[in-house]
Amino acid sequence: MDENIYQIAEQIVQLHQKAYEVYLPLVEDVCSRTVPEDELSHLLDYLLDFACDEKMLRLYKRVCRKYLDVYPGCIKDYIEAYREMWEEEGTYGENC
Repeated sequence: MDENIYQIAEQIVQLHQKAYEVYLPLVEDVCSRTVPEDELSHLLDYLLDFACDEKMLRLYKRVCRKYLDVYPGCIKDYIEAYREMWEEEGTYGENC
């Protein structure tokens, strides 16, 4: 039983690392130019799924900061979505 839990935990770590490797170039691309709001929303939707991981959260925040002045309503919605999905009441930064 403990071995199964360890294996599952290791798979989650590997999944988060793979997600980071996949999304880093996408974030760099989106942050190097101004994209339409629908393209931004698609990327943020995907990043949000992994935002419990600290490295992925940094990517999520990077995109949000870049576009806060461009699409303030959209970014505020994604900040709220992050809080609802990943922050427990009374904590900050203890996501997973």
